[in-house]
Amino acid sequence: MLVQQLLKKQQLKLTVLTDQGQLQHELLQVRKQQLAQSGRAFIGSTPGLIVSFSLGCLFQMRHNSTVKLLRSTFGLRWMTKLIV
Repeated sequence: MLVQQLLKKQQLKLTVLTDQGQLQHELLQVRKQQLAQSGRAFIGSTPGLIVSFSLGCLFQMRHNSTVKLLRSTFGLRWMTKLIV
């Protein structure tokens, strides 16, 4: 009798946790879709196109020493801002 009650409690906990996991998974999928949608909207906007074009130009000139210097300088600044 006691063993059956303990098993029933554990099964109930398992059911609750399974339901919570499914809800979290669905929420994660919705957020992922929203992020993808907002990313596509940004890329299609004027600022997104400007950023994309600028990065493309910098990528074409990636072997230029000035671009390497700027990239390393701004990269270092970004890293220090993230750390602080």
